[in-house]
Amino acid sequence: MLCAARTWVRATMRTAPRLSSRVPGGNATSSLTRGGDRASAHVASLRRRVAPMCASSAAPGASSTSPPAAGAGPYPPLRVTAKGRVVALGDVHGDIGQARRALTIAGVLGEDGDAVNPTWIGGDTVVVQVGDVLDRGDDEIAILILLQKLHKAAQADGGAVYILNGNHEVLNVSGDFRYVTQGAFQESTRFGEHLVNLFGDAFRDAFGGNEEDPRKKQVKARVGLFSPGGPLAQQLAMNSTVLIVNDTVFAHGGLMPRHVEFGLEKLNNAVADWMRGAEISSEEDRTALGMAIGSVKDSVVWNRTFGQENFMSQGDRDRACETLGKTLDAIDGAKRLVVGHTPQLGGCNAECDGRIWRIDVGMSFGVVGADPEVIEIVGDEVRVLTSRVPAGAGSAGAVSKL
Repeated sequence: MLCAARTWVRATMRTAPRLSSRVPGGNATSSLTRGGDRASAHVASLRRRVAPMCASSAAPGASSTSPPAAGAGPYPPLRVTAKGRVVALGDVHGDIGQARRALTIAGVLGEDGDAVNPTWIGGDTVVVQVGDVLDRGDDEIAILILLQKLHKAAQADGGAVYILNGNHEVLNVSGDFRYVTQGAFQESTRFGEHLVNLFGDAFRDAFGGNEEDPRKKQVKARVGLFSPGGPLAQQLAMNSTVLIVNDTVFAHGGLMPRHVEFGLEKLNNAVADWMRGAEISSEEDRTALGMAIGSVKDSVVWNRTFGQENFMSQGDRDRACETLGKTLDAIDGAKRLVVGHTPQLGGCNAECDGRIWRIDVGMSFGVVGADPEVIEIVGDEVRVLTSRVPAGAGSAGAVSKL
């Protein structure tokens, strides 16, 4: 995360073309500074084209076949290989207590660590968090730091921790802060002050340090961190929007056949470019952004086609399963799709003969505060892990094979 911040510091020292705050390809066109102060030379600089990011450490098996364009940072992976088990957890929405409980249930977070030095006990496990770390809770940045530290520790054992971009990450980079809690605004202010202490007073105004009005100070800090090209937006740019681990596809909301036909890697790369502050000018990139993050019902991060816990009719179910089948059949080796986005009041569950798994259980107390659940994939077996049946509890939690 500080790597992205250092790149932001270098970038703000330069002059480059200005990036429009409009999110191409959809109706999500929120102002970058909704609800707060717009003016500042430093804040404006966050929306400019940035230089290469610090190289991120790719986890074992990660691959991205298209090389980054000149002046762009490394793109997030589309496909990775897991040697051991795969664990997936749903939306955590700023609730670090529930996030830690989910990671403990998954058997990857040790009880002897603390917030500063978490202990990885997952070996070569690959963890996928399906997006929506942000909004509705007070500890968003703390969760991002926790997952980043666990990823670094996991790599030493051959494992990894991946975070996907969800619709709430997109909202914040777009400047739409309607779901940000007061505690999260305060956390943003503290983190901005931390960056100023690290990199100097030249950046104080960018994070609201010169604002006397407390509310404007908090909003300005949020804008400075999350605007395209800002340090936390650059961090989110390292995350995939679609990720394939072995034979399992992960997306926050869902995937449609047209996404696969267009090119999943193009979707990942376009979102990464937009978040890091690159100018989005080509029609292809604008189309990719619309498919990935546009506020249309079938974009990747907003899709609820497969998220309904109970379909209205058998016909609706059959149509959804048929669409899902066409999507997965178009992806080489894909057996199942795992999504979050839509809270499941009955816990993690499967549909369409196990080809779709829905894992957003609303665990954050900013949503419904449900008991955390995760899924574990070992070979062809998928099972739900809970506080009653955590990792290592044998086959009691086995649910489906595909």
